[in-house]
Amino acid sequence: MTDTNLKLTCYLARSPLPVAALPSMSLIPQLHSRIHTNDPRTDPSLMQFLTIRAISVFVVIVASAVSCAFSNAQESPPTQTPEVAVTPKVTAQPNPSWFSPDKRWEYHSSSQDEAKIVKAGTDQMVLDLAKALDSADESCFGCDEAKLSWASDSKRFALNYGRGRSHQTALFQLQGDEWKALKSPNDDVNEILNKTIKSGLSKKTHLRLIWETVKVHQWVDSNTAILYGGLEVDEAFGAHLLLTLKFDEVGNWKIIKTQRLSLKEAEKL
Repeated sequence: MTDTNLKLTCYLARSPLPVAALPSMSLIPQLHSRIHTNDPRTDPSLMQFLTIRAISVFVVIVASAVSCAFSNAQESPPTQTPEVAVTPKVTAQPNPSWFSPDKRWEYHSSSQDEAKIVKAGTDQMVLDLAKALDSADESCFGCDEAKLSWASDSKRFALNYGRGRSHQTALFQLQGDEWKALKSPNDDVNEILNKTIKSGLSKKTHLRLIWETVKVHQWVDSNTAILYGGLEVDEAFGAHLLLTLKFDEVGNWKIIKTQRLSLKEAEKL
């Protein structure tokens, strides 16, 4: 059977028209001469002929419907599996640079011995941080992982650095066209923390250091910084403070306020 005939047969198989409407399967023209005016049930031969004919027509219709369904299944395009977008692999970002608020200065550090301040967008060094700390009797240990906290006018910054259980800060100020190291607050803050912990304890009590941190938390304005100092010893004693530092024009500072914190409050900083 050709595709055209098959499609025609499928159409006819689905058609709601009576069987007599099929040209090649019409019963009426062929039986008209044989139908009696009396009740056809009185003619056994006629009943047999009608039954066989009806069964034949039913078989043809069912076969046509099956062939049509098979043909449609062959013509249907195969189901395509949708493509799944590949999630890009997250890679580590390069170490960031820290710019001053006015975008004039930038912090670079490929290693702790090469920590420096440069003119933004260039490699022109204006401050060698390792040498500056060494001159101030401070180590640059951990400078390659440092974080800078800038004053709003870009004329002062704090270098918060360290590694392991010891972290500290260093202060710098722009004087003319040069960056100068200021007095470090580390010793003063550590002295306050130790006195806070040892108050009420026997002088013979030996305390083992767990960790210590001194860092500038934020600048309130260009002349005022909030500093955090924390000290934990023997897992049973600790002190956590917020200290307000006030600077004068030449960079001298003094502690004007001290606030005691709980360990939970300190962990949020």
